[in-house]
Amino acid sequence: MAPAHPGLRGRARPGHRGARQHVRHQAAPARLVSAATDRPLNAADLYHTGIVVPDVDEWKTRMTEVAGYRWTETMYAELPVRLAEGERVLPLRFAYSLDAPHIELVQEIPGTPWTAAENIATHHLGYFCDDVPATSKRLVEAGFALEACAVIDGEPSIFAYHLAPSGLRIEIVDRARMPDFAAYLRSKTPQQTPQ
Repeated sequence: MAPAHPGLRGRARPGHRGARQHVRHQAAPARLVSAATDRPLNAADLYHTGIVVPDVDEWKTRMTEVAGYRWTETMYAELPVRLAEGERVLPLRFAYSLDAPHIELVQEIPGTPWTAAENIATHHLGYFCDDVPATSKRLVEAGFALEACAVIDGEPSIFAYHLAPSGLRIEIVDRARMPDFAAYLRSKTPQQTPQ
C-alpha cells in the first residue's frame, strides 16, 4: 500500500503513544538497471512484506509484544481504486514497521483484494518501480494479472497489485512518491509524549 499523499484526502492517525526512538534506515535504492535483463522487477527494489489483518492497531500491539517491532502511526486515506468490478473509493488504513525488513500491516476491506487470509498469511511483496503503468504492463505480460490499482485523473497511478496464478501477489509502488523511504518512516513515527 502506498502512503497517503497530498491531494488524496489522506490523513495520518496516531496508532499508539510510545517513546520516540532513533530509527536508522536506508533510502530506497536507485533503480539498478542491467542491460542484460528484461525482467519487470528488480530484487533490490523489494522494500516490504504486506500482511492484511482484521485490525491494524491490534496487530501492531501483538507484533510489538512478540517481536519488539516499532511502528509508524496508523495512516488513513480514502483513495479511488480500480478493481475488477469497477472503480471504488476505499478507506485504506495501514502502518509500516520502523524495523527492517519492513512489514506493512493493512486493514482488511471485505470484498476487495485486501481480505485477510484465514491464518494471517503474507498478502504481498512490495517493490518500488520507476513507472507504474509500464511495469504493470510488463507484469501482465509475465503472467501476473492486474488485480487493483490506484487511480488519479482516470489513470493508473501510485500503486498496483498483480496476482500470479499461483497466488503470489506483487505490489508495485511509484518510487517518485517516496524517494526517501527512511525519511518517510521518520515523518510517520509517533512523537514522544511528555511524562
